Amino acid sequence: MKMSGIVVSFCVALILALTSVSAVQKLKSINGLKKINFGQFVPKHSLVLLHWFANTVDIDNNNVIWLTFDPNGDYGSHHYGNYEGLLDSLPQGGYSYYTVGNINQDTSVPLPWYVHDPPVEEYVGINLDRIIFRVREQNTGRQAWQRVDQVYITQHYGNSYATRYDPAHTYQITTNLLREIRLFSVEGNDRNSLSELRDDFGSNIDDFQLRDLTNTWGNLACLGLLLFIVIQEKYSCKQQNNRSQNVAKREAPDSVISFPDNRHNHSAHVSVSFGELLPQDHVTLEVATCTNGKARILWSNVTTHRLKEGVMVVLFKDNKGQEDIYYKSIDGREGSYNTSIPLNDGLQVRLHKVRKQFCFWTRVGEEICRGPEFKNPNAVNITGYQAGLQLFVKDGKACARLYVDKSFSEWRSEFNKSWVGFYTSADKGTNEYEWWQWQWATKFTPSTDFRISSYDVYEYRSSMAIAPGVQARFILSDEVVKARTPSWR
Repeated sequence: MKMSGIVVSFCVALILALTSVSAVQKLKSINGLKKINFGQFVPKHSLVLLHWFANTVDIDNNNVIWLTFDPNGDYGSHHYGNYEGLLDSLPQGGYSYYTVGNINQDTSVPLPWYVHDPPVEEYVGINLDRIIFRVREQNTGRQAWQRVDQVYITQHYGNSYATRYDPAHTYQITTNLLREIRLFSVEGNDRNSLSELRDDFGSNIDDFQLRDLTNTWGNLACLGLLLFIVIQEKYSCKQQNNRSQNVAKREAPDSVISFPDNRHNHSAHVSVSFGELLPQDHVTLEVATCTNGKARILWSNVTTHRLKEGVMVVLFKDNKGQEDIYYKSIDGREGSYNTSIPLNDGLQVRLHKVRKQFCFWTRVGEEICRGPEFKNPNAVNITGYQAGLQLFVKDGKACARLYVDKSFSEWRSEFNKSWVGFYTSADKGTNEYEWWQWQWATKFTPSTDFRISSYDVYEYRSSMAIAPGVQARFILSDEVVKARTPSWR
């Protein structure tokens, strides 16, 4: 019996070892990169770091990747033990894992300036993303540590680079993908090479946008074009269709309750004109969510005429707001800014002309148009009960509301052992809620600023920053989940 148990344990361990590699998605081309949710679940800075790595290593005619730096110190690179089992166990024959990408680490051979501080703010890293590469020792004339046979992009959990890596957002990068990225080398920044790259990869960026991109990125224009193709183009072309699908999902009668009101689209994509728009103006303005609970401003379709005149995006408390709380001049047809303003329901971004004062001082000028107010998503039914659960944001923090039908008088006894937990993503298990980010349902406090005639409303405000992917769940008892809110977008 003991021998049988040992055999079974060995077989289970062998199966896990053989299947572990399949858990990591393999990206074979730039088209594969486009499927990743950069800016929502994966830092955009990952692409900047990957661009640097692809153009730093050598790839020979036999598709062998060779390091050009010492992984034991250069660029802050160091040994990675894979203790959490993120990747495959190392095979025999002198293999080692290394990791690189810590932008805060002092080293004699630092990462280049554009990895630390990209020219466009939205691509600046917060030191979560990393590259892991597997090295095989060779004795073929090159130094023993120089051959690479596997490359991955990954990121630390949460908001700290001290945490372990996130297996849900770890991707293997193939040699073919590295070769495609190398085509966007910083050495190829003349107008002809950019146009050729645009055509080769089927980009819809026009000549005016290409010129604007060159002016913004300078000698890093090829990197800017890569980021545009992978992120901005996907965002601008597919976002509207995705939003329509998401709205339809939220309106499904068996899961969504219109407790607050019917304005469920909390990141709508429409602009309202209050100024004198030109015939070709179709400006899109939006308030979205950063990864740290702050408001993010998005804009697109700003005409060249407007840009030459000088325009800025301005954030207001709500549609009735008269005093701006944040403003920033823009010089591109589309883009985004991560603000320092905590996200709240009602925030609105407007497009204004720039008013120049003195020599270089600028102020908010005449309003041109405005986007919709940022709105929290609707509540969802708590299955089997006359009650609902809503995830909402208050001062950048993830919060939850319970809507209890006034006829459900026995709710406190029914929910005596029930609780609401906050999760960083819908993939987390029931017991993987964020540390101390939960509350008993009966300890929710009555809402002081939200009332509905037929429902009693109770709230709990956590200390967890709202971010894309965050979800709230209502657990009846033990691990019986009765309600899940849509993942925050």
